[in-house]
Amino acid sequence: MGSTELEGLTWIAVHGRGVLHTAQGSQIALTLSQAGINAGREAYYYMRYDDSPERVQLPLIYYSVLGKPSIDVVLPEEVQPIGEIFNAVAVLDSSMLVHQTSQRALMLDGSKPDCALVVNTSMKPEQVLKLVKKYNCAQDWNGRIITVRSSRYHTNLVYGVVGALTKALDGEITLENVVDSMEATGNKVDALDAVRQSHEDAEPMPVSLKAAECEPFKTKSKLLEAYRSAPSIQSDPWDRAIYMQLKQRAAEAPTYESRTGSMPRWEVLAPGLIEFNQRPGERNIGFKTSFARTFRPVRDPKLCVDCKLCHIFCPDGAVDFNPIRIDYEYCKGCGVCASVCGPKAIFMIHELKALEDIDEQEFLTLRKALIEYAY
Repeated sequence: MGSTELEGLTWIAVHGRGVLHTAQGSQIALTLSQAGINAGREAYYYMRYDDSPERVQLPLIYYSVLGKPSIDVVLPEEVQPIGEIFNAVAVLDSSMLVHQTSQRALMLDGSKPDCALVVNTSMKPEQVLKLVKKYNCAQDWNGRIITVRSSRYHTNLVYGVVGALTKALDGEITLENVVDSMEATGNKVDALDAVRQSHEDAEPMPVSLKAAECEPFKTKSKLLEAYRSAPSIQSDPWDRAIYMQLKQRAAEAPTYESRTGSMPRWEVLAPGLIEFNQRPGERNIGFKTSFARTFRPVRDPKLCVDCKLCHIFCPDGAVDFNPIRIDYEYCKGCGVCASVCGPKAIFMIHELKALEDIDEQEFLTLRKALIEYAY
């Protein structure tokens, strides 16, 4: 199936975090797909994690795809998001606006020029736009931003997001399509009311943004040029040095498409398909994990007694030993270091507060979930 055919379909991407949003993302994608069927369109939905065996807090994406009669194909499962395909992008966790997404991409990579962005947040659309320009966009964008505080409508964030997404998808599916599909699957009156109210309250803010205004465009353009001009790597099989060079290229690739094209192939794996990896004391150059972080640990050197417990107990080896230093490229924000710190020299703050001094109130609901599930 070519990218032109993919672009002819209606795509919705729902970004969330593993375990914390797996059920909600599935429910949103299913509801939108059922609404598409009610609108007389073939519909699919599926999910992708990043390529890691871990799941907790790791970025995930649910895709809902609505077909069109003019494209006589059956969409295969696990289609790679290549091309300008997304009509709407939803973000369940606002901290994802300052990191790469699942597949190590920008939030708006693969979006159509008029894509709508729906964010579950206490921020205003103008604040979201600033973050998009700084972290998430490397292309021209003439779309819309809708912000929604889902907790105001229901304890389950699904319904507030679905209502706002339905407003964003005006012309593709209707509110009636969504409500009918929810009634058919046994949703209660309070859920239906939440969707209706969220849809009514949603106020899309028009956006007209040029790629040159966006910080990622400058970085991405330089990386792409360097990537294209880099000589191809030829090697004999089972060469560790060459394998690590390929792994480095994949880690630094500026787009998902270029990254998948540079991943080390099976021919350079050791016998038995064993992957070469970092040596003792080294960090994995192919898998920086900061994009899994929602809260970050901050160390107060005035309170630190240099007991090294944070280094000893860090499950990801992200705390250097001498001197004590947190490597945020590999820190997932699990909070173990803060928990074992006797003098309380390490405390946790939200990523938006740490990077942009933004107090995100909507995210308190997820913070409660983190505590409840002992993360």
